Amino acid sequence: MSEDLIRSIEELIKSERGDIGRLQDILVAIKNGESVSFDDHRYIESLTQSQSPPNPVSNSDNTSTDTTKPENTFDNVIPESNTEIPSPEISERVDTRKAPTKKYALVGIIIAIVFVAYVGLDVYAVNNLQFRPHHGQQTIISETQLAIKSDACNPAYFPATFTKYEIIAFYNSDEIEKATITGSTLSPKSAATLDGIFSINKEAVSKIGKENSTFDPTKATIITSVNAPIFGFIPYTVDKKYPAQEFQNTIKNPPPGTFDCM
Repeated sequence: MSEDLIRSIEELIKSERGDIGRLQDILVAIKNGESVSFDDHRYIESLTQSQSPPNPVSNSDNTSTDTTKPENTFDNVIPESNTEIPSPEISERVDTRKAPTKKYALVGIIIAIVFVAYVGLDVYAVNNLQFRPHHGQQTIISETQLAIKSDACNPAYFPATFTKYEIIAFYNSDEIEKATITGSTLSPKSAATLDGIFSINKEAVSKIGKENSTFDPTKATIITSVNAPIFGFIPYTVDKKYPAQEFQNTIKNPPPGTFDCM
């Protein structure tokens, strides 16, 4: 016990910690075999347990220890650790910022899918519209125009809206006749009778008569046109071209599937 106490006092004297004169007197008394008082013993113990020595203490291997360096090193390590490993609060803030972006992106994708699907269904229904002459009385409007009616059928499972349906007859490059049917909105698997006007291009007909040539049906073509506004404002047109003879035969003897609404 005395040897440990002597070693502690010598370390304190060497490091100039505490009252050097008092420590030297205590050290001499111990070496002379005298007992150490309780106050002296507490004094030495308080010095050895002190955590803030004024000067560096030499180790047994004569290397000095800088008491302030570990604190600075530890302070330097903390920022690096914080930058590499984000705290839960930082991660939560990052996730909160990303969540709305993901939500808006998902909503945008859904809207785009619905938009494309709706347009596709509408176009499909318009493309499949069916028309035929309505068997009823026609009214003369003028020398070149007749009031006519046409039956329209929507065989699709989706509603179809169109603004007008036209049948135009050409001979060579001249328009000689045109039938225009007013548009409507047809429910799925339903038909309607629509009003229209049939007109003759008197000048084109007179031109053919003046040429004193025989009418050649191979030079006559029929173009049908359905105009439909997609979403109510996007113009969309379905055009079909037929030889005049084929179109006439189809009207007179319609094949199965030409008009699927009863």
